[in-house]
Amino acid sequence: MVEVNMEEVVRKALEKASSLGLEVQRGGSFLLDETVIFKTLSNELRKYDILYLDIREALSNYRDLVEEYSRKIGVKISEKVSGGVLLYIPENVKVRDPIFTCFAISKPGFTQKIANLYIVEDGGEAVAAKGCLAYVWEGAHVGLTGVYLGKGAKLVSVMLHNWMPKVAVSAYTKVLALNDAELYEYYINLTSLYKIRFLVDILLKGEGAKAKSDMVIIGKGTSDMTYEVNAKLLGENSSAELRSRILGRENSKVVAKASITASASETRGHIECHGLLLSRNAKIATIPKLHSSIPETTLTHEASIGRISKDALDYLIAKGFTEEEAVSIIVRGFIEIGLDRIPAKLRGLIVKTINAVAKSSM
Repeated sequence: MVEVNMEEVVRKALEKASSLGLEVQRGGSFLLDETVIFKTLSNELRKYDILYLDIREALSNYRDLVEEYSRKIGVKISEKVSGGVLLYIPENVKVRDPIFTCFAISKPGFTQKIANLYIVEDGGEAVAAKGCLAYVWEGAHVGLTGVYLGKGAKLVSVMLHNWMPKVAVSAYTKVLALNDAELYEYYINLTSLYKIRFLVDILLKGEGAKAKSDMVIIGKGTSDMTYEVNAKLLGENSSAELRSRILGRENSKVVAKASITASASETRGHIECHGLLLSRNAKIATIPKLHSSIPETTLTHEASIGRISKDALDYLIAKGFTEEEAVSIIVRGFIEIGLDRIPAKLRGLIVKTINAVAKSSM
């Protein structure tokens, strides 16, 4: 077993970047792009046989690897992508610190085409933190992500979306998990956008494979948002838990779909879809679905849409909070899910993000 100290790896990458005249800073997060910093970090990780490459470089130099695992997962990576990453974690190599990647739209009207491939071999571990954002008012983002988890592999995937009001987004993720593999996905969006179609398919093919997904969806402005997460329990004793928290604000429309299908014995699945309306003009639809073709499974779901409780609001005001502060506290409590599942070195970033969302609800 090999454990990789990412703080040491990043320190070496930054030192090399600084020696080349680049101004670098360490902050609450570390954003990577196609710069010397990315290249030097990639080179440092390669000492552990970890591949962290621009997907276009991977298609040129590791085509057989990309095609082999794309076939296994069931995705097709086009030659015409504008960016993306290959992250390959060898067998029994554990990277418990986050590896950060940032994708940004910086040209008005630009259609960004991203393809990512995450491969964690048997017994490996990784934490992938991704940020997608726009610096300009309008544009489009098309994203494809394939994930392969070998036997006993673990992946924590954290994604933050920060778009602009006239940006359209289409994102698809497909996951293949083998025996005893574990996946945890956390997603939160921060801003309004024109439209998003977000789809995740999780295939728990192996015996004892597990998947957990937490989504915090903020409907703002006139955003038209559709999210769908599907988990298929194909291996015996596999399990899935899909949770979402949705805020409906202003004139937004949010549809959240989740489904679990059981096709193997001794499987378990649970769906939670909860919406909170903060505006009379916002719309929320929660659609949980359970499917089973065998009796040896336990599948459950719960769904709700409501508004802020007057009793809860009155209680906090009686404790000395203003009405705006009380709303912020209630919203924060509503969207605060998954913190215990997020690695400690990412938790502060997520807490800061949740606090900003709650404060903006005042």
